[in-house]
Amino acid sequence: MTVGELSAKLSASELYEWMAYDRFDPIGGYRQDIQTAHLLYAKYRDDEKKISDFLPIDPNPMTDEQRAEYEKRQQIEQLRLQTERLQAMFDKPSL
Repeated sequence: MTVGELSAKLSASELYEWMAYDRFDPIGGYRQDIQTAHLLYAKYRDDEKKISDFLPIDPNPMTDEQRAEYEKRQQIEQLRLQTERLQAMFDKPSL
């Protein structure tokens, strides 16, 4: 459909409704990237991966310093969870 045909068939109020809908539930672009990332994540089922690993862009851009700090916090949290699991394993009453 050409711009002229669309202008003749689409009222201003319908255009505003589509614009509002697009703000609520975006059409195309980034949303398609997320949907594709979900499909790839489901297909490969790798416990080491996250959905964001399949995105062609970084959804949370950071400087090198911010990224290093973020990764350090992630590693600390992972080690804390591993420690809790080990403690729980040894704190179980023997049968």
